[in-house]
Amino acid sequence: MSIVDYPAKQAYQRGLKWLVGSAVLAVVGVGGVLGYDLIQNRPPAPISAEVIPVKLGDVENRINEGGILELGGQRSIKSPEDGAVENIFVQVGDRVTQGQQLISLRNPNQQTILQKKQLEIQKQEITVERHRQEVTEAEEQLAAAQRQLQIDQAQYQQELTSKKAVKDLTIQRLESQVNRNRQKVEEAEIELAAAEEKLASSRELLERGFVAQQEIEGGEESVRQQTTALRNAKHDLNTTLMELASAKAELITVSTTVNTSPVVESEIRLRQAKTTLRQSLSELERLQIEYQEEALKLQNFVITSPINGVVLNINVKAGDGLNRGHDLITLGDPNQEIVRLQLSTLNAVQVRQNQLARITEIGPNPEVFIGRVDQVDLATRQSEGNQDSGSGQASVFATVKLDRPTGRLIPGSPVSVEIVLNQRENVVVLNTELIQRDRDSRYVWVLDDNNTAQKQPVTLGLEGLIEVEITSGLNSGDLVISPPFNQSLEPGKVIVHEPQ
Repeated sequence: MSIVDYPAKQAYQRGLKWLVGSAVLAVVGVGGVLGYDLIQNRPPAPISAEVIPVKLGDVENRINEGGILELGGQRSIKSPEDGAVENIFVQVGDRVTQGQQLISLRNPNQQTILQKKQLEIQKQEITVERHRQEVTEAEEQLAAAQRQLQIDQAQYQQELTSKKAVKDLTIQRLESQVNRNRQKVEEAEIELAAAEEKLASSRELLERGFVAQQEIEGGEESVRQQTTALRNAKHDLNTTLMELASAKAELITVSTTVNTSPVVESEIRLRQAKTTLRQSLSELERLQIEYQEEALKLQNFVITSPINGVVLNINVKAGDGLNRGHDLITLGDPNQEIVRLQLSTLNAVQVRQNQLARITEIGPNPEVFIGRVDQVDLATRQSEGNQDSGSGQASVFATVKLDRPTGRLIPGSPVSVEIVLNQRENVVVLNTELIQRDRDSRYVWVLDDNNTAQKQPVTLGLEGLIEVEITSGLNSGDLVISPPFNQSLEPGKVIVHEPQ
């Protein structure tokens, strides 16, 4: 190589190095830009999260309290009188029926009084029977007197009828005779008139000289005879009329007598006998009432069950002396089971009658029973055990009645009571842990069709302890994402989840 070619060769080598270095720098620069752009625009890494489908369900707002189980109609029977326990016919836990004998008491004085009353009644019954017999005898005597009176009255009536018939015949005879005498008077008057007319005619003829004086005298004699006959006829008529009037006015005399005195006397005796019997019966009734009262007192010494129930407690034993009002036995109705609660004032204001309640027995394998709030007191009381201290928390007493007897819960045992304050059925329900809060707004993360997370605002309804009602924003079947603890969700992030 010549000296002239050597500098040219060095210059060429330096140019080539610069050219290669520039190319390398260009390649490195372009690669860096492309790498940075790839890093900046690459898709976010998927997040693994639990996805929960939205379903319809029930939401409840409830409180929990403890209570003591009792039987409905629970009552303590007390001793009605002073005495002593003679026999006890039942044991604790026995089922009893209404009217069944439970306990018999003893009172010797009452037995003696009852026996005396029984003797008095027996004596009075004998007296009543004697007075009843006297009434029967008086009735028989009255009946006999009335029969005799009827016989006498019949005889009297018969004789009266007979004599009246005779009197009627006499009157008829006299009336007939009066008629005959009246006819005689009329005939005599006619004959007298004829004789007087003939005499007058004869006197005219005498004055003319046609008749003799002797004929006139005969005519005058005839007039006198007819006048006498008329007077006699009138006399007979008057006599007959007087006899007729006398016959009509004459009283009928009957020899048969009717004596009513025996009947009157028998009636008086019967009234007296009945009065005596009524007094005896009244006295017997009084004695019987007194006996019943004493027997009732004695029955009080046999204690019977007032209800169909079960024996919860027996407070006495045979031979114990008793005072009036002493507690003997406690009964309850097993068909009615109730739970007595002491509610805090904060809970009490939310509890209402007829609210649903769930009663759970305390112990292994607990069973849940359904009931209703039956009663809530209107006033507060001091909690038991703190009444004397004055610092006990005020509480409100309430009772829950089970819908049906369990036959399992033991009276006096503690139970847990869950009272449902509010309830929504067949609504969109979501676990409260899935609700996200941003100041006053509420939202959830939902999974869209691209398996990416999206914010979904929701409106809450009834809130329970672990679940809440969604009134708007979600529908049944939507998929809600449960945010993982170690990663935050952002809109558009891909979610990897198990298929539901």
